[in-house]
Amino acid sequence: METERVVADRAIPLLQTLVRNACVNTGAEDSGEETRSIEAIRGFLSEFDIESSILYARPDRANLVARIPGRDPLQPTLAFMGHVDVVPADASEWSRDPFGGEVIDGEVWGRGTLDMLGMVATSVAAFTVIAESEPPPGDVLLIVVSDEEAGGAFGARFLTEQHPDLVKCDYMVTEVGGMYLTEGHIPGLTLTVGEKGICWARMRFHGTPGHGSMPYRADNAVVKASKAAEALSEYQAKPELTPIIRDMADAFMSDRLSRFLARLPGTFDLALSRLYTRNPGRAKFLHTAARTSISPNVLTTGGKVNIVPASAELEVDIRLLPGQGVEHAQRMLREAIGDSDEEVDIEFFEFYPSTLSELETPLKRATERILADILPNTRIVPMFIGGVTDGRYWRQRGTVVYGFAANTAELTMDRFSEMIHGTDERIPVSCLERNLEYLTRLPYELGSDAAGHLGERVSARVHAE
Repeated sequence: METERVVADRAIPLLQTLVRNACVNTGAEDSGEETRSIEAIRGFLSEFDIESSILYARPDRANLVARIPGRDPLQPTLAFMGHVDVVPADASEWSRDPFGGEVIDGEVWGRGTLDMLGMVATSVAAFTVIAESEPPPGDVLLIVVSDEEAGGAFGARFLTEQHPDLVKCDYMVTEVGGMYLTEGHIPGLTLTVGEKGICWARMRFHGTPGHGSMPYRADNAVVKASKAAEALSEYQAKPELTPIIRDMADAFMSDRLSRFLARLPGTFDLALSRLYTRNPGRAKFLHTAARTSISPNVLTTGGKVNIVPASAELEVDIRLLPGQGVEHAQRMLREAIGDSDEEVDIEFFEFYPSTLSELETPLKRATERILADILPNTRIVPMFIGGVTDGRYWRQRGTVVYGFAANTAELTMDRFSEMIHGTDERIPVSCLERNLEYLTRLPYELGSDAAGHLGERVSARVHAE
């Protein structure tokens, strides 16, 4: 069946339904209500006689798993994974209804079309095409989850912890990737191979209560917390120029001098400043990928306006590089604010380590072969991101997880960065078409070399144990 027809008849109508369901995740346990979209996807699959399982951590926050059996048990399992919850949208700031799902001038508009309902719709459509075709070499899984925008407690974390055998896979394609880069001799598409770790800290500062009308030499906890917040915001960890970061910098920089400066730790930030003047979005991606980052984001006190506060709390978002843990974060915080243990208490209330997949794998080679056909003269640009996705839960269990989509030149990194979680979010139909073609071909392109690679990984793991 023609790609354009599948997108028009299957992917776009499903995408419009998902957008209009408005599964907005505010972070509250009873938000999202993703079961509406999960049921819509199950109904869509049933039209093609595809059975699926629905699993609930909460009745209103469902998850879906479907499987197409492969013809060879020695071949690896490939999964398409995505989430159906979206972040809020203020309709007054949009040019069109953020939950209208309109198709205008070759683009589908709406909150979540980029993050990541467009990819979910093409994954589901591709899954139906594969089910109608000859059996793939290995099993193909479709995993659609809730609650990604608030950490995955009711979605990916629930599935991997409570139903690990049902969602176990060797390779996975998910978000965030496929951002088009025009710099260099050959255009590139980003392929995310890893992401930083989360480490959230609560810093408690202590003072002496007093009357707000007499602030002279007051021991004010809010002032201490504010000074610490300023110190943390100014603190810059040194860049760590791993091969992936060097490749990213080379692809992101638009001139030869900046590429040269970005290769050296001492001049990396100078290159970053030059990049920021031209492409702020790329500079932010590169800045966070290259170093541990600290962002003081929430300051609270339980006092009254006329009372000098005796305590204040500062919540800090720390993103860690591979191999770094809570102890590393604690050292950085102390170093940044220069305070002694008696002046501030630090509590870490959330931690998940950085995850990183292998780069040279059958999945990457299969992706390159398909791209050579559907998007010729386009190279893969490996990418490491500062944010987190649900892919981390599978990486932690040994799955090779890539964030990737076969997007066209219409969806540049700059455009992607402006629209994701922003206003007037929309996705070109051309991207849906190319990505559908990529996903429908991917299980077959993995081929026998994937089984060999999988055997090597299993053997190495057994010998290591």
